[in-house]
Amino acid sequence: MDEGSQSPSPGAASSGEPELLRNIRWPDAVWIAAGVPALLVFSVGYIATLDGPISVIVWIVSVLVGIGMAFVYAELAGMFPAKSGGPPVFGAQAWKRYFKPIAPLDIWGYWFAWSPVISIGGLLMGDYIQSEWIPHETWDASWGPFHITLPFVLGLAIILGVLWINHFGIRESARIQFVLTICSLIPLALMILVPLFEGKIHLGYLSPFTIPGAHGWEWFKLFLAGLFVAGWSAYAFETAVVYTAEFRKPQRDTPRAIFVSGALCLFFYGLGPFVLYGVVGGKKIQADPSTALVPLAKLVFGTAGDVLIVLLLVALLLSINTAVLGSSRTLYQASKDGWTFRFLQRTSRHKVPVRAMCFDIAVNIVLMALGNPVYILAASTIGYMVFNTLDLVVANMLRRDAPDAKRAYRAPRVMIRLGIVFATVNMMLLFVGSPSWGWTGAGTGWIITGSGIVFYYYRVVTDRRRARQTPGEAVSAPAFARGR
Repeated sequence: MDEGSQSPSPGAASSGEPELLRNIRWPDAVWIAAGVPALLVFSVGYIATLDGPISVIVWIVSVLVGIGMAFVYAELAGMFPAKSGGPPVFGAQAWKRYFKPIAPLDIWGYWFAWSPVISIGGLLMGDYIQSEWIPHETWDASWGPFHITLPFVLGLAIILGVLWINHFGIRESARIQFVLTICSLIPLALMILVPLFEGKIHLGYLSPFTIPGAHGWEWFKLFLAGLFVAGWSAYAFETAVVYTAEFRKPQRDTPRAIFVSGALCLFFYGLGPFVLYGVVGGKKIQADPSTALVPLAKLVFGTAGDVLIVLLLVALLLSINTAVLGSSRTLYQASKDGWTFRFLQRTSRHKVPVRAMCFDIAVNIVLMALGNPVYILAASTIGYMVFNTLDLVVANMLRRDAPDAKRAYRAPRVMIRLGIVFATVNMMLLFVGSPSWGWTGAGTGWIITGSGIVFYYYRVVTDRRRARQTPGEAVSAPAFARGR
């Protein structure tokens, strides 16, 4: 099986050339993926509350596993230089040969892992703005499980603005990400480095170095629960390979983008949680886990802390922008390959998957109305762990099924084999770690991730109906839907 035979040919969308423009290089992808270190803001407080001082180790283990996984994803991306959308799009090419429904499950899980960054980030930005500058505006209009609050309104305005900015094109988006990165990650890095050099770390906050009140099996479950949610952030720099079809030189740019992004995350995730717990302490973090970095900014920078809070908001905006760009391209490529709704494969005159972006935003407006970032985060992580479990074995499958296929980057064999080990670890996190965050969130995550299979069969049926109605047009169901 050569590279060409691995790629599906879904009707009119099967041409070898991508419909996205190849006009970015690997530094541009690094700037776009720079929103990943800012994901620390989303969950560092919740994991610190769950696991206490041990949360410091949780983050270090998680980011090191993510770097190990990057070797697998870099090889996969190099095998499919004409495809955007990231690792699940590549993985689908292998899984379709064995059991086709796994492919849409894989893709939809990945999309649902990334897309809720938009709603969680919007709500957190709204919460930060309200708590710091308009704390008395606490009104809430409710309809069943849905809540319209001031943070919702503020978050909605922010994500609509992000949608408008990104419809101009990937090159312009990369430039915006560069500006946001400089404005947010440098201050975030200073928030980590200054306490280390000024000796503001209180090691007593880390003692006793264990999970408070947990022993034996309960301790192990809580540790895995921490890894479960930490992986949602610390693994996420794999988004650098989502833009493979937009790289000028994908064979060179792809591995550089993912490994440079991984090095950046190693710094932030390796040191950030340690500094937070060592400066602020567990009790202050537990007071409001969603805004755990606010007291850190004020303790480190004093009266200048308010300025740092503004820059934290910029960091959240950076993450939202990263999610809009990445998750929309996953939907675009999935649609182009015949795995989900046909309308998502259309691009604008700027060669931007704007319909997929609008779909993303619409889903996240609904999620924001639910008003619970932790609930959304737990549900979203189900999709991410499903994707990682499935895709980490794909490189090994393709080494066997397509040994002679062109690989722009060939990972060391030991890393390909370790991918199977990492897949096993992620499966354990999925089934043992997730329940600690609540069965409601986990159940929602499984339902939304599994719906990808339903949407795939809907696409198969509608494509067949379309083919019967227009027999002269090559829009039949994808080849992989009809068999090998």
